[in-house]
Amino acid sequence: MGSKSHHQNQHVNRLMRKIEKFKKKNWNIEGLQKELSYATGEKERPEFKTGRDADPRLKRKYFND
Repeated sequence: MGSKSHHQNQHVNRLMRKIEKFKKKNWNIEGLQKELSYATGEKERPEFKTGRDADPRLKRKYFND
């Protein structure tokens, strides 16, 4: 199966290959470079809300006190 570090290294290597391929075709590599910086640990991934915090139906406040 492989360890976590093995999978992370595979992800980084695939991203690097993909960036090189995109450069040769003169395609935009901005998003790939951003993901590479997250994968290598240069930047932290931004926080995002999930579950109840993200559900717009639950944003309404009820004052039943």
